[in-house]
Amino acid sequence: MEKLKWKLALFIICLAVLAGLIFFQRPVSYQRVKIIDKFYTPNRKEMPVATGVKTKRKIKVAPTTTKPYCAIAFNNGKTLAIDCDTYLNFKIGDKCTSNTVETG
Repeated sequence: MEKLKWKLALFIICLAVLAGLIFFQRPVSYQRVKIIDKFYTPNRKEMPVATGVKTKRKIKVAPTTTKPYCAIAFNNGKTLAIDCDTYLNFKIGDKCTSNTVETG
């Protein structure tokens, strides 16, 4: 009977932890955005400057360790630094879903 009480208490604690994790997770909101420009860098430098394909605007891109420096600008005003090789198939004007984690 004593083992059953310990197992029941442990089960209740596990359920409380699970409920807490589910209840207190960060909310994620999804937003439909459109790609308005793609930025590429000609070479790797200390702080690379990328040039927009459509607008010819120059921006600073945070350096990565192994991948080429690129960025995509969206119509919501945000610019995302990306891996050029992975996201090469996205075109200017494509619509996609962006998720943002809201903090605080």
